Amino acid sequence: MKSARSVRSLRSIRSTKSMVEERKAEEFTDNFDSLLVLACSKFNCPYTITVKKETKQDDYYKNLKNVDAKGRVKPRPSFVLQQDDTSKASISNSNNTSNLSEDYSFHVNTITVTVLYDNFNTLTEILITNRKEVPMVLMKVIRILVPFYKNLTKITISNCKIDMYIIYELSKILQRSTIDSVCLDGSAMPLGDFTMLLKTSNLTNLSLCRCSIDDIACELIASMLHCSAPADNLLLLNLSSNQITDVGVKYIANALRTNIRLRYLNLADNHIDDEGAGYILDVLIEFPLLYDEIMKMKTNRLKYLKLKNALYIKYLSEYCNRSMDDLSETHSTSKKKKPKTTAKRDKNKGQGWTNEESVKIRAEIMTAEMLGPYTAPFSPDTIKYNNQYYYSFGNDTLQYLNLAYNNLSYLSLKKLNKVVIYQKTLTSGNRGLTKVVMDGNNLPISCSEIDNINHILGGKIMRFSGRLSEVVRRKGKGSLRIEK
Repeated sequence: MKSARSVRSLRSIRSTKSMVEERKAEEFTDNFDSLLVLACSKFNCPYTITVKKETKQDDYYKNLKNVDAKGRVKPRPSFVLQQDDTSKASISNSNNTSNLSEDYSFHVNTITVTVLYDNFNTLTEILITNRKEVPMVLMKVIRILVPFYKNLTKITISNCKIDMYIIYELSKILQRSTIDSVCLDGSAMPLGDFTMLLKTSNLTNLSLCRCSIDDIACELIASMLHCSAPADNLLLLNLSSNQITDVGVKYIANALRTNIRLRYLNLADNHIDDEGAGYILDVLIEFPLLYDEIMKMKTNRLKYLKLKNALYIKYLSEYCNRSMDDLSETHSTSKKKKPKTTAKRDKNKGQGWTNEESVKIRAEIMTAEMLGPYTAPFSPDTIKYNNQYYYSFGNDTLQYLNLAYNNLSYLSLKKLNKVVIYQKTLTSGNRGLTKVVMDGNNLPISCSEIDNINHILGGKIMRFSGRLSEVVRRKGKGSLRIEK
């Protein structure tokens, strides 16, 4: 009895300890604002760190609040953030925090870090904006804290002066956290070398708008987008409002030959001509493979088949040994008379472990589950052999392409029409382009190509008041948007 009581007491002590630890963990994760401020002060940050908390509403709650008694949607403001003034924290005197202005970014010795929470009071995004300098101490403190916040998915450092050390800390933050989206809009960097950031495989969304990216920096970015490169899992890339020309676009087009992940590409407001747009559009239709691509395709295919054969032999031997053990066990334990077999049992006899065909089928199924399908860019399903040349069917994973406010003409429109027709005949469902934006280019107001693209993508024409434009908005498969 005493031993039973002691065991129960030990279990109760352990349960109470675990509950206390869980409460401490919850208190720790709920106080990101104060922890950030306190840690920066302990590490002697040269700036006064303030934290501004904002609540980001989901669409579901916004729709509930914007519906009147009759069920009609009320006109709602364009912003989606609601500021919570009670959650501001600062290392300075708490009595003086209420007298500070709302925008701390213009204070020389003050840096405001905006943190966004969802409706469940869960941290989802960190923002640092309008700073001439981002201290390394702040980035290191964020790197220490972010692993404890599993719903944190985005970090923004916009309109700030950054360098390689900030990019290095950002890469460490991505490796240690659940963040997969990075926004560096307006934060130009010397030489535009973001490759250190692109070496993290969990990065899916990257925005580099107004970052003074030229053709050399564009080549560095494109080198990380090829298949099997560290950043080949990137889904969204925003390179708008930079200094990219046709030379830089050619590097991106070469990466799209093997990249089968990128869905969104924004090249608006650059210096791209019809030649540069042609590099992108030519990759979206059938193109011949180069010698290096053919050799790499064969090498990857051979490696896949070798690995598949090795796994099949492994699982086949395991299942054979298992079936032999079951057979020997049944022989050793069967002392009674064998039961009469029925026709139904003889019919299903091949489904047992002793059946050779069943063992092979099980080994094949297990191999397919463990290895998965062959997903290389030039798989047998995406290429064809014709007249002693290999041809790829083209990149059909890119769905959004923005070429607005460049130097495009009617030639690019004709090539786009060719791409849309080709992808319609070849792909089905949501594969291929679903939206193309070409505002601000020297394009005709109306022509047969626009009508054909409109018909294929299933959009409708709408005119804006006060400007000469045509908009084909998304309806059905996709949309084309053109403005003069």
